[in-house]
This record gives sequence, C-alpha cells and structure tokens, in this order.
Amino acid sequence: MVNKRIIFICLLFLLSCSRENAPKIEGMVYIPSGEFIMGSEDIDTEGLAKEFGERRGRFYEDERPVRKISLGGFYIDKYEVTNKQYKAFVDATGYPPPQTWEAGKYTDGQDNHPVNNVTWFDANTYCTWAGKRLPIEEEWEKAARGPYGNKYPWGNEYDENKANLTKGATAPVGSYATDKSYYGAYDMGGNVMEWIDAWYEPYLGSKAENKDFGKQYKILRGGSGSVAGHYSLGKLYARTSFRHYYLPDGAGNDGGIRCAKSFESK
Repeated sequence: MVNKRIIFICLLFLLSCSRENAPKIEGMVYIPSGEFIMGSEDIDTEGLAKEFGERRGRFYEDERPVRKISLGGFYIDKYEVTNKQYKAFVDATGYPPPQTWEAGKYTDGQDNHPVNNVTWFDANTYCTWAGKRLPIEEEWEKAARGPYGNKYPWGNEYDENKANLTKGATAPVGSYATDKSYYGAYDMGGNVMEWIDAWYEPYLGSKAENKDFGKQYKILRGGSGSVAGHYSLGKLYARTSFRHYYLPDGAGNDGGIRCAKSFESK
C-alpha cells in the first residue's frame, strides 16, 4: 500500500509546479508565488530628517515592522514605461499628454527614456489601457528585492554608479545593466520613481506616527536620477523598502510608470 503522506507531498509538488507554469508575456517578468521579506529596521544615523526638513522626517520609520509576506504569482514590467509607449497610448485614446511635452510631443531622441511628469491618474489610466494595472506596494517590493531581502535591487551594498541616481535627468530604460533585480526587472533602483496603487498609510502593526498618513497621498517606489549631488538621498531612495509619497495629481520629473498584471492559473 502506497504511503498516503508520500502521495500528498507529490500532489502538492505537482500543484505547485502547475501554478508556476506561467506563460511568458512580452515586456514583463514573472514573479513566482511565495514569501518574501518586506520592510526594514534601518534608522536615520546620518541625520537626514534634520537636513531635509519636516516632511522628510519619516525616514525609515514608515517601513516598519519587518515581516514576511506571502504573495501569489504575478507579472511586472521589465522596464519602465517609455515616452514612445506612452505616446502610442495618447495617440490611440486622445488622452492629454504630459504638460511638459511641447505641442504634444516629447523631446527628440528620447523614445526609450521613461515617461515622467505623469500623475497617478495618468499612470493608472495607461496601465488599464494596456490591459494591466498598477502594482501594489507588496508586489513592487518583492519584484525589486527578490527572495533574499536585498536592500538594493542588485544586492546589499550601495553604489551610486549601479543605477541612474546622479545624472539629474532620465536615461534610456535598461541602460544600467547593474540596476537589475533578482527577477530581471530593470531600473527599480533609479531613473524615475514609479506610481503604486496604494495610499500612504502605516503598515499593519506599525507604531509610526505621521501627519501625512491617510487617503491623501499616493505611494511611489524606486530611486530617481534627480538626486544628483545628494549622495545620502541616493543611498536612501535606491533602497527597495523606501516609500515616497506625493499628491496623486503630480510628482513632477520623478513620477513614472511600471505596470503589473495578475497571473490567473487555469
């Protein structure tokens, strides 16, 4: 008689394999189901809150508590949405282009630069049009830090040259081969921040207090090329656990887009 426990283990293994047999989607990477570490225990040892003002005073505190999160499998864009891709959306729908585009066109030669100066509403509308959606915080953080809790997409040591953090401008998507996450998503440490489908609120179990918590600001994730000359800010922003927040109607040059898509097993 076959051991029932062995049969049960085999069935679980086969079921797990079938769930992860996700078809490839062009331009996206698949993030498998399972646990990952979210949040950080870092503290402001460099006095950044004092240096950069009251609104920056939440440094690190809103990333607690550290905990394990379990997610189902999902897809996320391999690269940030480019000007060329966003222009296709504008042309197809008649949606207003970013206000910084002159005569409805972006700067020549920037086809493959990430679109920026978009609002949360713009980002959400684009992803819906593309048959996708904005990622939630948990998804973005897992895609950026991988299964081992990396502090930066590339590992645990900061290096300002590994991502676009010092140019003061955008760079073509994917042009920093070192700014690549464990799962193969590029520019999660730098280039532009990316809108998330989440309000800026404390995590469950957090003891942090912040007057900005609530349904007024939307989250962005990832570093930005706009921190040129501020080594400390680059080191802070490029971290996979860092939470930016802005009013949903705009984040200026920093606001960009990366879409996600749920995996529906059959």
